Amino acid sequence: MDLNTIQLMILACVYFFGVFSCRYASRLFEISHAARLVEKAVYRSLLICSVIHEDVVFLKEIKLKQLKETGYERNQIKKFMEMDEQITNNWKESVVQNILINSPPEFSFVTKFTNWKEAMSQLNEMHRRKKG
Repeated sequence: MDLNTIQLMILACVYFFGVFSCRYASRLFEISHAARLVEKAVYRSLLICSVIHEDVVFLKEIKLKQLKETGYERNQIKKFMEMDEQITNNWKESVVQNILINSPPEFSFVTKFTNWKEAMSQLNEMHRRKKG
């Protein structure tokens, strides 16, 4: 073999190494970008749910005030409030389960929660990281 053939073989090897490394690097960037998108989607979903929950709590307070002003008995008010609390708790757990079920399994590291309390804790942690 002469020098040109060896140079061409080295050049071909470098070329194929570059093609493979570029392909794997672009895959890595795609995966990390997708993971960030999923993390942002979970963050926004939890944020929306926490705002909705705050509104529900506010509405429950208004309802309690209204029930007292209209002259309902304490037992009736207590039953209404217990029912509202149960409905709210069911809604919170339903939200968490829907997020967990509909999140891609490949990105399960983003959804590190199993209940409402853990989800809100993760939301607070994500919010702290976002603020720096």
